Amino acid sequence: MIYKNSTMTSVPRYLPYLICILASTFYLYEFVLQVSPSVMTTQLMRDFGIGAAKVSVISAFYYFSYTPMQLAAGLLYDRFGPRRVLTAAILVCSAGAFFFCTTDSVAMASTGRFLMGMGSAFSFIGALMLVSRWFPPYYFALIAGIVQLMSSIGAICGQIPIAAAVEDFGWRSTLKWVAIFGVGLAILMSLVVKDHPPGAVITPPRHQNGELSRLKAVLGKAQTWFIGIYAFSAWGPIVLFAALWGIPYLVAKYHVSTTEASAACAMIWLGIGLGSPIFGWLSDFFQNRRVPLMVCSVLTIISGILVLYVPHISYKTMYAVLFLFGLAASSQAMSFALVKDNHSSHVTGTAIGFNNLAVVLGGAVFQPLAGVILHKHWEGQYLHGVPLYHLGDYIAAMSLIPFCGVLGLIICIFFIKETHCRRCVEDSHS
Repeated sequence: MIYKNSTMTSVPRYLPYLICILASTFYLYEFVLQVSPSVMTTQLMRDFGIGAAKVSVISAFYYFSYTPMQLAAGLLYDRFGPRRVLTAAILVCSAGAFFFCTTDSVAMASTGRFLMGMGSAFSFIGALMLVSRWFPPYYFALIAGIVQLMSSIGAICGQIPIAAAVEDFGWRSTLKWVAIFGVGLAILMSLVVKDHPPGAVITPPRHQNGELSRLKAVLGKAQTWFIGIYAFSAWGPIVLFAALWGIPYLVAKYHVSTTEASAACAMIWLGIGLGSPIFGWLSDFFQNRRVPLMVCSVLTIISGILVLYVPHISYKTMYAVLFLFGLAASSQAMSFALVKDNHSSHVTGTAIGFNNLAVVLGGAVFQPLAGVILHKHWEGQYLHGVPLYHLGDYIAAMSLIPFCGVLGLIICIFFIKETHCRRCVEDSHS
């Protein structure tokens, strides 16, 4: 929908900011849920009596629902409006967290993760919709960058504080309070958020039944697929390392506690949070998309090799390497700018949704695959009733990380076309 002639005269000046904060908080909450299994893998294996392969599958159920819901989210927002959809989505997340922390069944735990992913699929798109409706267009890029930063803050909160809480109170009690927080956030969202400023005139799209045609227009462009493959390769290492197996890997490598390892992993999210706006600004300043993408792919290769294959890196140096690892992954944010450049405005939303699907698809692919590799390398040893994985097992499971950088570099050099930050197609108003 397109909103015109809106007036802000009868709206308190703080309301747009409050709405944006609430929507961004949901995005933060989503990342807390998304990465939380990374600080409780040992406890999950112990309490469910399972190994790495099943833990990976349980965690990946989040992405099994999150990924396909990207295409449906925009349609539901257009039909029901942000307030109702966001409120329902947060409640679905909370229900998923509650199911997850109160069951002894692997099937129910997987269902809980599935619900978390289903609700989380609406967070980023909903936040951007509200920003576009409540703020002038020239603020959009800045506020969207701030919203993106909230994901890194959420990921850090989902690891350092959650890791400490899990050690002190257990993972079940911790996730129960996370679920309760979500209910409170949903109530605030329902009471405070307004779909658009008062007095806005709603102009519906000309083609109410054009979803299929827009999807065909997007999927029919080769650049859509090449950019999607790049985005997949850029974010795949994050869902593999930072969102699940990185913390137990660091525990095995440096013999530190889970809380200490989560602090090191937080450097990845800090790198993503700072790198996304920095690389985006550099891309706009130099009017070039491909060079920053290639630089990030090279950084993925270098940092991946340093993290996995250089044995004598000190723990303090690893902080810097993981920050570099996060900087490399920030290129996934630039992929959305390329998507915008390559599509006319009437299909941009569909194109962004598809690209976001490609970004999170890595979770559905890499997490189960890494779990299977870990299980195949497992020597059958247990420690306190939990399968014991050695450092080499983790390295084998995450050896895909440098190859993601190589794939991204090949795609960028040979297949992605430079747009010089300009839209390469004419808008059609037919």
